[in-house]
Amino acid sequence: MSTVVIPILVFQRTGSAAQTGLVTALRVVPYLLVGLVAGPLADRVDRRRLIVWGNVAQGACMAVIPVVDAVVTVPLPVIYVATFASATAFVFSDAAVFGALPALIGAARLPTANGYLTSIQSMALMLGPAIGGLLATLIGPADAIWVDVASFLVAALVLGRIRAPFDEGRAPGRLQERFGEQVRRGLRFIRRERTILVLILVGFGNSFAFGVMLGLVVPYAVDRLGLPDNSVRLSLLFTADALGALLSGLCFARLYAARRIPWLTPACLTASALLLAALTLTRAYPAALVLTVLFAFTVGTTISVGITYRQMASPDDLRSSVNVVGRMVSWGGQPFGAAIGGIVAEIAGIPDALGLATVVMAVSALASAVLLHSVTGDRRQG
Repeated sequence: MSTVVIPILVFQRTGSAAQTGLVTALRVVPYLLVGLVAGPLADRVDRRRLIVWGNVAQGACMAVIPVVDAVVTVPLPVIYVATFASATAFVFSDAAVFGALPALIGAARLPTANGYLTSIQSMALMLGPAIGGLLATLIGPADAIWVDVASFLVAALVLGRIRAPFDEGRAPGRLQERFGEQVRRGLRFIRRERTILVLILVGFGNSFAFGVMLGLVVPYAVDRLGLPDNSVRLSLLFTADALGALLSGLCFARLYAARRIPWLTPACLTASALLLAALTLTRAYPAALVLTVLFAFTVGTTISVGITYRQMASPDDLRSSVNVVGRMVSWGGQPFGAAIGGIVAEIAGIPDALGLATVVMAVSALASAVLLHSVTGDRRQG
């Protein structure tokens, strides 16, 4: 819900594309700041507790916005701080999830499991924005956040009832290892595993372009498609994004295989660039919905390839550390994209901002094709 309610709240209060892009960026920035702490921590402590209390903290932080708004019109700094704090709590629980999943279901079933999880999360992302957009219209975006708060608390309760182990057994001396050395060991592993390194680097471009689009959904819908800023049809664009991710999750197990990565990732990035160019040109709402679904499908598949390969290739005592570094770099492009896209849109217009995202996606596609082909060639020679 917060993916649509928070941007609507900020845009209604400011009418600014830059401010809307900034609040979207704040949801991702914490990964860049605390990721290197969260990953090793999740490899050292009880992952279940970290996940559960992370959800509780996210709900508590988001509750600040409607509580303050009940007393006085919530100031923008309060929205920014609450969003940032909630996103920081998410980093720690998310790092633990990366490590817990292979321990729960086994590495061999990771492609299928990640596909199912993506689909389930996408169903929530389809319902959340639609319900959030409707509630924002009926009771206002600030009060609609209460439903989001409740969802975090329910998640904590359900996750706490899982009794299966969330790790594969602690390696001897894992807790005695210095924190800094564990960080360095994870970075050395990424440097040696060149496929992981390439997927992380091109993932930055994928995330940057997606961040531009995500940060500009509300201004794009209002200025380019002619929708009112309180229209339920606006929230359907977020739903279309979730539908694309849902379809990606349903298809992922059939698409994924390690041997296909050298062509699957470049193909998805190329398709994303073409779809983003088409979104830039269209002014028709139905066409924008269809293009958003397809764009989310290709972006989601690129992301899932990187996550699954990292989980399968990493040992348990480095799994959260490696995946958090990947998330920091790959997903770290999203706040830069949202912030820079908002600034470019403010100065030069939304088409120019989307055009920038298209170029970045195209360069990422070319780089992935060249670098992954090089890695494959080196392995064959070896």
